[in-house]
Amino acid sequence: MFLFWASLSMIRQKWMYLLVGDAFMPGKPSLAMLPGGFWMATLPFSNILLDAPEPISSIFAFTNFGGLVFGLLGCFYVPRFLQPRWMKDSDDEIKRGEGLYANEYRRRVLGQGPDGTPLHPEERNAP
Repeated sequence: MFLFWASLSMIRQKWMYLLVGDAFMPGKPSLAMLPGGFWMATLPFSNILLDAPEPISSIFAFTNFGGLVFGLLGCFYVPRFLQPRWMKDSDDEIKRGEGLYANEYRRRVLGQGPDGTPLHPEERNAP
């Protein structure tokens, strides 16, 4: 249940710590935790629901299996149309080289201060 809640909070931009995990996988694990969290939250009830009559048990089994598959698949690939708008915009900024870290790196390489003014040569090497 925690993974489900954490992923919803990240999608709503309330709890952004999960984006760190996106750097380690080719997909978006922060988004993949939503179906994965649903899958884990339903596991304790699997014996009860699988012993239910046929239509209920098969619907639960397919839904549970879908949560597992989409949770694992999302770690490797999440289509762009399933991503929130702010995540698409952030990815576009990074691709254009306008992200926060790209700007900081460019500023250091060019020897500029935080306001864009050129630094003196002895200030460039200072930490």
